[in-house]
Amino acid sequence: MLNQIDPQLTIELERFEKKAYSRGWKLITPSKEEIKLNFVNHGYVSARIDFDNFLFQLAKKKSDISFFEDHYIKSVERKDDLVLCTTQSGELFQTKLIIGCDGAHSVVKKLSSDHFVDHMHYSGAVRAYYKNVSSIEKDIIEIHLSKNFLPGYFWIFPVSDTISNVGFGMLSSDIIKRKIDLKKAIKEIIEEDETLSKRFLGAELLGEIKGFGLPLGGKKRKLSGDNFMLCGDAASLIDPLNGEGIGNAMLSGLKAGEIAIKAVKTSNFSSNFLSAYDNDINAKLLPELKQKLFFQKLFNRPWLINSLVYIGNRNKFLREWLGKKL
Repeated sequence: MLNQIDPQLTIELERFEKKAYSRGWKLITPSKEEIKLNFVNHGYVSARIDFDNFLFQLAKKKSDISFFEDHYIKSVERKDDLVLCTTQSGELFQTKLIIGCDGAHSVVKKLSSDHFVDHMHYSGAVRAYYKNVSSIEKDIIEIHLSKNFLPGYFWIFPVSDTISNVGFGMLSSDIIKRKIDLKKAIKEIIEEDETLSKRFLGAELLGEIKGFGLPLGGKKRKLSGDNFMLCGDAASLIDPLNGEGIGNAMLSGLKAGEIAIKAVKTSNFSSNFLSAYDNDINAKLLPELKQKLFFQKLFNRPWLINSLVYIGNRNKFLREWLGKKL
């Protein structure tokens, strides 16, 4: 996506030091059968605070962008064909068009009639950083499936030679139904899984375990309206199967920018005009997100996961298919 926006950004990413090379991933099933798959293209793992700052610093170099740092947007409202943004300190900004890239708990999304949380299309997750987890393959990310916590998964993503992003996420409807405390669950998985407990014996927790929400894609939603568009997590574009959202967020940002240019040139910020953004995003992402949602439901069956991995380890065609679908 960086390359589509500007090939120079890809060069900058290669120069970016706070990242770990990743060539593939390993899936460990509830029965401890495991399969290792290579990515079609290699990737990188980075702490979000570092990666976001990397992008922000690149954006700050652009002379035609004005930044207002340390301005927390408390509320937005639409009035007389304008959007009024009020900061926590009481300052007021007004605009003909606002693009909400403000995450799972988006303030801008409240301009939409479709802003309520759908727990069937939402996941809760927790993550922490651990130092010195043993038996780490530095260029492989790990996905662990526990029969006690499906549909959901536990992950270990190396971000440096010694530090790993460790987390656990689960569908919100199941969290509510089963009254699961995610912070307790991640500790339970580490402590009670025989293999993982040994690997975390000498590991050091860095900082605290933090929780966050994941608005999942897979159903058609209203992504824009009069004077606004929503991107990324605010638009519920997260992959329902693996929880990844950065690529889709970047794509939505690119497409919102293209529509915004046309809106400014024609002075048309109506819902009808901006719906071209919805059409573009849905055409590019909705079919895949629906497919991933279908797989998420299938993966609530441990016997199916175990069987697929067992066969995949013995069948190159199925193994490659799994690598592309998951």
